[in-house]
Amino acid sequence: MRVVIVGGGEVGQSLAEFLIKEKNDVIIIERDEKRAEELAGRLDALVLHGDATEDSILRDADVEHADAVVVVTSDDKTNLLACEIIKNRGANNIISRVNNISNEPVFMKLGIKSIINTTNVIVSAFKKALETPGRRHLEFSGAGKVEIFEILVPETSKAIDKKVKDIGKNVIVCTIYRNGEALLPNENTKIMPGDVLTIVAPLEKVKYVEKIITS
Repeated sequence: MRVVIVGGGEVGQSLAEFLIKEKNDVIIIERDEKRAEELAGRLDALVLHGDATEDSILRDADVEHADAVVVVTSDDKTNLLACEIIKNRGANNIISRVNNISNEPVFMKLGIKSIINTTNVIVSAFKKALETPGRRHLEFSGAGKVEIFEILVPETSKAIDKKVKDIGKNVIVCTIYRNGEALLPNENTKIMPGDVLTIVAPLEKVKYVEKIITS
């Protein structure tokens, strides 16, 4: 996979390290020059120094052809603006960190996959999907408001051939473990029998999602 990460802080670096370890191509966009140089010397990744809201940097990163763009700066305004510009360039699979839960509806309105109050949640979702596909429950985030969990799609599931965007409002399918490989789905990716889905959902919707997948 080819993944563009916007933000080279702790979360961005941790995600990059994991993706690189799993033999993925990683591009990091980092605004701070000193930090960009540090990452370039530490990681086997292309590190671009610049602002992810500038077309020239996004063009260099070729975001529209990435399998996923993950925006993980610590500032929601920056994340939202970057997501909007990246989306307008044609990127299909954008995931954003949301630091303040009150901002989550704004990201959802834009059609951005958002993960609330993350520190290691994004990294965990990728990592657990690859390392422990049989494990159902992963962890809670955002003071118990969001659950990340894995679920196997049985051969009899009514969700087969449905697009991931149709699973439910505010329900995010982060990764799909299929035939021994981890995939980063876009909103039109179809669910197949035998898939193991890593899902982020509001706590009150977990049982609803489980029923859809397993029935």
